[in-house]
Amino acid sequence: MPATFEFDADTGAATGSPAKGTTRTTVTDVNWKNIDDSTTAYTAAPITAGQNSFERWLSGKFSGTFNQILSGLFAHTATAFGTGLTLKGTPACTGDADRLLYTTPSTTANTNLTTDMTAAISISSGVGVCFGATGPEATGKATSMTTNPCWTNFLTTQLQTTSSAAAGDTAQVTLTLQYQEN
Repeated sequence: MPATFEFDADTGAATGSPAKGTTRTTVTDVNWKNIDDSTTAYTAAPITAGQNSFERWLSGKFSGTFNQILSGLFAHTATAFGTGLTLKGTPACTGDADRLLYTTPSTTANTNLTTDMTAAISISSGVGVCFGATGPEATGKATSMTTNPCWTNFLTTQLQTTSSAAAGDTAQVTLTLQYQEN
């Protein structure tokens, strides 16, 4: 029987040490928007051209039956963004020292999001992902994990726009998390 997987999103003020969001919700989409929550429809919180979305602090959670989760990669893998849109993403994680630390989400450009994820690429060229016990914020991240359940590091993204961004919805893009399990 394979591992059970879900995407979670942290929202709200940074709390705890190491920090995490005040709320963690299971999600099925990213929906970059001008509010820091997982419930408001993106149509009710549009991003104004020239502004940025709030960061989306996603993580992957694994439970169920598995021995090990390893070889994680994360990337934007399908569909192009329109003019004036840039997707910034989490840096590669190769160990605990590389994990992105949670900060209270805002619309200010997050300079820690050093990966330009605007162009769709092959998942084999994605950024490395680490795994660890007790949550995406926890220490002890490594490129493989046997603890059950386990989480990825934060897979944070932010949609940044210029004044040339067209009004209306963006194209629906695909973000992919690839991993191996045994």
